[in-house]
Amino acid sequence: MKFILSTAILVSLLFANNVEARWKPTPGMTWNYVIGDDNFNVHSEKAQVIDVDYNKSASTIKEYHNAGKKVICYFSGGTLEKFRNDKAQYYKVNGLVRNKYEDWSDENWLDIRKEGLKPLIKNRMKEAVSKNCDAIEVDNLDGYQQSEVKSWSNPLTKSDTIAFAKWLGNTAHELGISIGLKNALFMINEVGNYFDFAINESCATLSNPECHLYKNFLNQGKAVFGISYKSRMSKSTNLCSSLKGLNISMIVKKSQDLEQAGYIFDGKSECGFSAGSSSSSSSSSSSSNKTTNTKTNESKPAKVEK
Repeated sequence: MKFILSTAILVSLLFANNVEARWKPTPGMTWNYVIGDDNFNVHSEKAQVIDVDYNKSASTIKEYHNAGKKVICYFSGGTLEKFRNDKAQYYKVNGLVRNKYEDWSDENWLDIRKEGLKPLIKNRMKEAVSKNCDAIEVDNLDGYQQSEVKSWSNPLTKSDTIAFAKWLGNTAHELGISIGLKNALFMINEVGNYFDFAINESCATLSNPECHLYKNFLNQGKAVFGISYKSRMSKSTNLCSSLKGLNISMIVKKSQDLEQAGYIFDGKSECGFSAGSSSSSSSSSSSSNKTTNTKTNESKPAKVEK
């Protein structure tokens, strides 16, 4: 009985240590979003954190770690991408795979209410853990807002999405890995405590900028990694105004191809105040962080929140 009790205590301690030890990025860390670049060169990369597709091999992720980078591993949780190795398992779950995501023709929306989805997502999380990813990014949690999903006879609701997001956060933490909330600002207040950081596209370049909605999240000491696309900027876009007083780690890229080239937005030098990356961690300029790469069919850009 003593041995069984000691073993149970040891297992509990190991689990507790694993949860406690998970990486939690802090505001001001620099990052780069490179899920669309299979020719990414980590040795020329200046950012502290990189976001790559979770299909990267364990040896590649080890190479990134050896170069001093923290690694976020990406996959979509609200859609099924055609190139995923486990796609056949998704089609085995009755009613899970639904209509096409019109903006991304290689993807189909998923009914996130189906219980059969959970073990599939958990298997992906376990794979990320086995490869030593420091964190995961689960994309496309905004399905209930999209016209294709609204056309269902029984469409997803905000409540469905919140429940799924909370499950994602709890499950990732049970496995000892950090998880970032991708876009989905409509539920930041409801689910923010379940996530360790956030990733946002275009909060500073919308006609009505939304970056300020991260204020409470940032005040909890959680990082927000932002990206702005030049292709989506208008003459009225003002990153300085949108980011003032917010320590959002912002990068700027030419387009949604999400290749390595781009630059870290430094609020101190460009606006005269500390926005985005802190002055100590944003020493790289647009020229030092640029490289020439090509996108392949295996990887793909992330989605811009509608």
